[in-house]
Amino acid sequence: MHDDDTPLTEQELEDARRGQELIAAAVAETRAPQGLRERIEHDRQSAGAQARPFWRRRSLALGLSAVLATAVIATVVVAPGGDGGAGTPTLAQVDAAARARPTAPAPALAGGQPPVLDASVGELTFPDWEKKFGWRATGARSDQIEGRTVKTVFYRNPKGARLGYAVVDGDTIAGWNGGQRVRRAGKTYKVSRRGGQTVVTWTQQGKACVIVGAGTVPASRLVDLAASRNT
Repeated sequence: MHDDDTPLTEQELEDARRGQELIAAAVAETRAPQGLRERIEHDRQSAGAQARPFWRRRSLALGLSAVLATAVIATVVVAPGGDGGAGTPTLAQVDAAARARPTAPAPALAGGQPPVLDASVGELTFPDWEKKFGWRATGARSDQIEGRTVKTVFYRNPKGARLGYAVVDGDTIAGWNGGQRVRRAGKTYKVSRRGGQTVVTWTQQGKACVIVGAGTVPASRLVDLAASRNT
């Protein structure tokens, strides 16, 4: 219904339905993650159930449109460049990937000293931080950003705090010159705050690395994790 309690016209209902379809198509074009597409499809079908009264269907349609619009924005952040060539990802794009949901299980343990996981970008292998630091790998994802592969492994500590460790298949990302510089184990790490979380950036074995951790975790501990790659 409208704000004055009059029923929606058939044309208005058709316009709302068409708007949802256009937004859903835009999401598909930006290659949204499978889990997100499934959730959108479920909500779209639920919103179309004819058994609901007009006011409920309109409420669902408006809510779904908001979700879809947010999805378009989120997926554009990690979409590759239009020309298909390898460009330079930005810190904001890599940060978004490191905060996103896992799309794959945690990599298997691969042993070694220091211990690592069965996941890597080039020669840089993701660490197994559970025994020494208490951070257990819980999931992973892989994105294409500006034509470059960005792999992320997600970890949780015993208190439930979460972090994402993203590695870019390239030695630099744009927009990471800010933040506080911290020297540890012979390397420089840049520490900043973004969206209530702590972000640590550095270069390791020719790869740009980004850790995005819960704001409740001291920045010094996240730097410890990053610096552990040098031992």
